Amino acid sequence: MDSLTNQQLQAGIAELDHAIYLHDQWYKNLLRVLVSRVSPEQSDLMPDAHLKCAFGKWYEDHSESFFIESQQLKSLFEAHKKVHSGARHLFQRISNGLVIPVDDWDNFESGRERMRREIWAARHEFAETLKNRDSLTEAQTRTGLLADLRKQHSLVLRGKQTYALAMLDFDHFKRINDSYGHAAGDTVLASTVQCVKSHLRPYDRIYRYGGEEFIICMPSTTLEQAGEMMERLRLAISEQHFEFGDIQVTASFGVTVLRESQTVKESINCADKAMYEAKSAGRDRVVLDV
Repeated sequence: MDSLTNQQLQAGIAELDHAIYLHDQWYKNLLRVLVSRVSPEQSDLMPDAHLKCAFGKWYEDHSESFFIESQQLKSLFEAHKKVHSGARHLFQRISNGLVIPVDDWDNFESGRERMRREIWAARHEFAETLKNRDSLTEAQTRTGLLADLRKQHSLVLRGKQTYALAMLDFDHFKRINDSYGHAAGDTVLASTVQCVKSHLRPYDRIYRYGGEEFIICMPSTTLEQAGEMMERLRLAISEQHFEFGDIQVTASFGVTVLRESQTVKESINCADKAMYEAKSAGRDRVVLDV
């Protein structure tokens, strides 16, 4: 979910909270129909009833932005679809004057409870992502970096994947703060991270490691591939334009891969060392840890 903005995450949490309320109201109406034998809504009898309710419409509107990012939300939508399918079955039996078997009701209730669990799990995913975001740049904080890298390292140890990481450090960043003020420096940081995100793949991640240092993590990526990606990033960063002053923002990169013979911390140190080699060689360049 790294490409979602903080505003999108906050909106997602609010929408999920509203979805809980709306489905509680929908459930109360379902009970009213079953107990009082009044006619159900025609939309609840349709095969696509799960797309007619408020949550289903929200899913349709946001499927390209939210759902491509979250497997949890995909699971929620499948649970939501099954709840509406189960409700349609109950409504059809009532409409035909038939009794609802206990097993049918139990299956429906089980599905409804699963959907509520999926809603809370999705909400937790959004909230945790937001909590671990740097408020200025919207990169992830370093809090979960080591844990995330250790999970990936375990896959490397089992021969399941290659995994690259890069250390990015802004060149002469202090000069920007000294010449144009810290507000300008903040703008440069935030804008550049958004520039980086726009060039990363959906499953890549960027963490704010400290100050103007960032770590970019790239699953299923070789050292050479990561080097090519960072070269494109380096160029994109240098081509940015800012409204204040005649400045060119550049960055230096050190690139390495997680190796079986190294710990995660040692790999980070290798990326850091390669980045300082880029600084020593003149800045605004990419150095590979070979």
